[in-house]
Amino acid sequence: MSWKAWFGVIALGAALAGCGSGSSTAESSGSKPLVAFAQANSADPWRQVFDAETKAEADKHASDFTFEEQAAEDDPAKQNNVIDTFLLKQPKVLLVSPVTEAVQAQVEKAYDAGVPVILLDRAIPGDKYTAYVGGDNVEIGREAAKYIVDQLHGKGTVLMIQGLGGATATTDRKNGAMEVFKATPGIHVIEGDDCKYQRNAAKTYMENFLQSGKPFDAVYAHNDEMAIGAYLAWAASPKASGKRPLIVGIDGCQREMVDMIKAGKIDATFKYPIPGPKGIELAADILKGNKPTDKKVILPTERVTKDTADQYLAANPNLAK
Repeated sequence: MSWKAWFGVIALGAALAGCGSGSSTAESSGSKPLVAFAQANSADPWRQVFDAETKAEADKHASDFTFEEQAAEDDPAKQNNVIDTFLLKQPKVLLVSPVTEAVQAQVEKAYDAGVPVILLDRAIPGDKYTAYVGGDNVEIGREAAKYIVDQLHGKGTVLMIQGLGGATATTDRKNGAMEVFKATPGIHVIEGDDCKYQRNAAKTYMENFLQSGKPFDAVYAHNDEMAIGAYLAWAASPKASGKRPLIVGIDGCQREMVDMIKAGKIDATFKYPIPGPKGIELAADILKGNKPTDKKVILPTERVTKDTADQYLAANPNLAK
């Protein structure tokens, strides 16, 4: 065969290949559909458990779909890019745990493009999503505040160390607690800084607050990492020789936190349930053609104190260290 003939064969093959170039890998014959997960971050202990349990559930469906996750390091701009990158892969279901409401437009872009969107842990305004799975942060805030009010016998000053500004969890955990605190005339609340759910930020804030000399009787931290940070600052201060303030956190995902409760260093935490496994279940159902029957799936909380710590550890063997 002449070189011209060979060239013609190659050109014809390239042309035939080009006819199918518009199809994505996920759409090609015999490939599995993609379920993509845009995670807010994978750094804090609660989200590490979140990731592990979500992947474990996805692994149960490995023959049905491919699962991919990418975290955004609590950066809304990065999460917007993550969502855009996933959309190029044409996922059949998109899971999103929003960093803040700043990612609403990208979530709605996916939804408007016909991609089922399941929100995990944090919501966004509006209703352009397929389903939401998470705990009721307002109710968890109420329960934490009720516990604090009861322990203080309805009288005292509560220092509230707040989470990431702009996150719905922060707003809800604050608002739920404030409903209870405002209904109790003997309770005064000091609204502390936004410490971004980070231990070191809360520790630094608490160190500075202790130096101010302002009296307080309890610490209500929007998560356990900040509760631990507050305790560490108090324990290292001259005030540690006196009566320890009541300290309450939220999440219940760390062995360290439960051990500190058992040791009498911290008083309580309230479990924020992991939404990932249920989100994967919903995604699997959607791929089978079954739409979620409920727009919102609310998972229950649980109070963990010294009296219930051992029972909690036995029932939750996969806690973060």
